[in-house]
Amino acid sequence: MVTSLTDKVPNLDQSIEYDLVTPLSTDLDLFSVDHKQHSLIIKNRIDYEYLCLKKKHCIISVSIAVSNEDTIDVYILPIRILNINDNIIKFHVNRTVIEIEENDENWSKKSYPLPKAYDDDGDLITYSIYLQNWNTPDGLFDFDEINLLLKPLKKFDREEQNIYLLRLIAHNQNDASTDIIVLIKDLNDNPPKCQQNHTIFLITNISIPSIYSLNVTDIDEGDNAKLEYRLVNPLSGFSIDRYNGQIKFDYKKWINSNQSVLIINVTDHGKPLRLSTQCFIEIKFTSLFSIDFKSNNSVINQTNISIEIENLNNPLGYFLLYDKQENKLCTNCLIHINSSIKDFFYLNYLTYDLYLNLNSIVLMKMLTNYYINKENISLTIQIDITDSKNPSIKSTKNYSVELYFNKINILIHSNIFFLKIHENILLNDKIPIFNRYHHCLNNQSNELILSDSTHTFEIERNFHLVLKKYLNVKQQKIYHLTLQQKENNSTKNVNVCSVQLYIYVLNPYSIVNIYPYFSQSFYVLSSKNLSQFSLPLLPSYVKYISSVPNLISVNPYNGSIVIRSSSLYSFYNYDFQIEAIDSHVPSLSSSISIRIIFGINKHSPRLIINSTKQSIEVLSSKFLYQIKAYDPDILLNDQTNLFPPTIEYEIEPSINIEIERFTGRIFLKDFNKTNINFTLIMTDFGQPNRLTTRHILTFDIQSDENMSISFLIIILSTFLIIILLSFLLILINCCLKRHKNSLKTQEKTTWKNISPTAPNSCLIDNEYITTQTSLPRVSSREQRIYPTFSRTHSDNNSQHNHHRRTSSHLSLDKVNLPYSSDKQDYQQHVSMTDINKYLERFEKIYNDSSSQQYLHQPIGSVV
Repeated sequence: MVTSLTDKVPNLDQSIEYDLVTPLSTDLDLFSVDHKQHSLIIKNRIDYEYLCLKKKHCIISVSIAVSNEDTIDVYILPIRILNINDNIIKFHVNRTVIEIEENDENWSKKSYPLPKAYDDDGDLITYSIYLQNWNTPDGLFDFDEINLLLKPLKKFDREEQNIYLLRLIAHNQNDASTDIIVLIKDLNDNPPKCQQNHTIFLITNISIPSIYSLNVTDIDEGDNAKLEYRLVNPLSGFSIDRYNGQIKFDYKKWINSNQSVLIINVTDHGKPLRLSTQCFIEIKFTSLFSIDFKSNNSVINQTNISIEIENLNNPLGYFLLYDKQENKLCTNCLIHINSSIKDFFYLNYLTYDLYLNLNSIVLMKMLTNYYINKENISLTIQIDITDSKNPSIKSTKNYSVELYFNKINILIHSNIFFLKIHENILLNDKIPIFNRYHHCLNNQSNELILSDSTHTFEIERNFHLVLKKYLNVKQQKIYHLTLQQKENNSTKNVNVCSVQLYIYVLNPYSIVNIYPYFSQSFYVLSSKNLSQFSLPLLPSYVKYISSVPNLISVNPYNGSIVIRSSSLYSFYNYDFQIEAIDSHVPSLSSSISIRIIFGINKHSPRLIINSTKQSIEVLSSKFLYQIKAYDPDILLNDQTNLFPPTIEYEIEPSINIEIERFTGRIFLKDFNKTNINFTLIMTDFGQPNRLTTRHILTFDIQSDENMSISFLIIILSTFLIIILLSFLLILINCCLKRHKNSLKTQEKTTWKNISPTAPNSCLIDNEYITTQTSLPRVSSREQRIYPTFSRTHSDNNSQHNHHRRTSSHLSLDKVNLPYSSDKQDYQQHVSMTDINKYLERFEKIYNDSSSQQYLHQPIGSVV
């Protein structure tokens, strides 16, 4: 029902008949009359969008004819069609594809239209746009909602991202969406790219052709990524497929040259310009050289070598290198050797002879261990052979080597005796070298002469080396000495024996001592963090052993330490050792010291003696002084051992001195310094915090070079005074002659009748006539250092007096004159005869002063 007609048509109930007037257009035939209810009803569904929007009939006039007795009245009833939201919003397309050119320079001037949504109800529509992840496309696109335009905000690189998925959403009472697909159109802007991880063409077999597939990519698409290959430097024997990039090598066509790199040009088919790149392929031939090891005292089975070591002076063997292409021994080969044990071998690159490297740490530990006479070691070596003219030709061969050491035979046949000593041994300490296995070292009746260019050691008759200079690993690690029997009448017809001594100097805290199984020479641990500590993992043939397994044990699998006795917690600290036992090579077994601290650190380190009040001699080894300190928290008796140390020593950065970290030994870097100030820093190893003590030390250094300069100045001054006095004597003599000529009436005078007290007489002071002792010769370079803080006036006076006493010895031989040393008695009793005798002696010495006897010696002074 649309409406009731009783209130719209007057006197409807009194009418005879009424009905609707049929409209002229069928489109408007929409209504009918319900006579029972006197109402207007709808015949069919009315669509507002069809009538109002399409047919433009938003108001429909309905004509109602009413019949009375004598008239028919027609009433017009206008009906307005009201819109309701009975249609959903929608897009006419499901997706829209937008193509944007890659790296478009005019991107800021371009925009792309988006599809419009429709609502038949004619409601207001708003829009929003999102990326696929429902984020707004900030930085990528700008959305013009009014004009429905998508504007790019930058240039797009297809290789960075070639597609962007967006969703356009239309909003009113309902929502509708459509996909916007933005495709970045490819341009040929990327050249082909070679894969750098595949650039070696390895030719391992020359009997069959070798093939190598070149791996090249082009990140463009289509024809822009279609590639073509070409050899830039054609080499004999090599060819390449134009389309797939396969490289083939035919040995029959190959001629050896110094070129070892293939250059491949790769070009794409892009438009408007084709892009290209070059790929470099290194060629390596691994089968052109054959490598064989030859030895007279070894057993060789293919790549397994067994050698009995007897003489270290002789090579173990030599490598034979054969050129298969030339069918002869290789003359242009370069050889390089690597071993599983670093620096174990030495190779003579001229003869290809293989020697043991006597400086190797492992070899040193084996050869200096005379408790084990026989020992063997297994290792692998790799031999690399290259052609000096063509680096592309390279051959490699691996050997497994088993070396057997008979140390007695080595000592006898090699005449080499190996020793290792710690660098902190004291001066004049004796090192025994007596050995019953060698005929030079087992007969103490032999008198040996030591040849040591460094003058660090001396030899005693009882076969002991005596240290004469302090050792320092930083200055010299290995000493090569020669012991030779002294020839006498009985040994002229006998072969004189000779032994080479290899002395390895070791720092007690160096990694050399515990190589190869430990990472540091000692550990200081806390009982609280002990559970988190573990030793390095060992090979299966090496086992950890604790020196006190009942108190502290070591897990052989993970290297953890476990305390088994609770009594240890009552101590401040406890020291023990852990040894790594090598069952294959016992000489490589090593041990470390471990200190576990159970108490709390309370006291900082202290000096045992006051270093600032010591008089120190510095030898040519540059050893200055050894600081000695202790930790009051630990019993002093427990700090006498070297391991583990209780104090760590440091000095503030200095260019003049250096200090050893754990021993406290100080060495000079520069002899020319006369005064050194530095701050000594001492730190203990306590837990939970380490405590530090600082001391400021001052060393006054007097170099022997400075003393020599002083002596030289004194000597030159003495010569100068003598020359001046000589001129004075000549002048006096001339004056006396003139005076004699002027006294004609007097008798002829001589030196004898000149009075000692006359005004014109000159005396020689007896104070300068001294002993016959000449100046001491300086045999070795020395420095004397006096650590001081301050000087007093009395000290300066004492030094001045000391200098005067020193100068008093720089004079002529003493002459015993027959008069007293007292000055008054001297003037009263000295005779002219004594004076003349002394002057004659003085003139004789002066005239002979240029002779070899008095050369560079002080003459004396005359006043």
